[in-house]
Amino acid sequence: MKLFQRGNGAEEDIYKRISFDPDSNTLVEEIAQARQEIEDAYENFQNASDPDLIDCYIYKGNAAWKRYRFLLRQAKMI
Repeated sequence: MKLFQRGNGAEEDIYKRISFDPDSNTLVEEIAQARQEIEDAYENFQNASDPDLIDCYIYKGNAAWKRYRFLLRQAKMI
């Protein structure tokens, strides 16, 4: 049993799920949410004093930034 199955269909599913729907503005909402996650991680990073929390917020910020860039690329393709 494979935990993660990769194939051509996996990427297509992501694009369908995050594709732009003019009626619901899902892509715009996803972009706004990713941007908020970046801001939250940065704010929490500024207030953290424990080294483990600092690392956590760095990882969260980087993950949110990569997701944000991905979503912007998707928006440009529309």
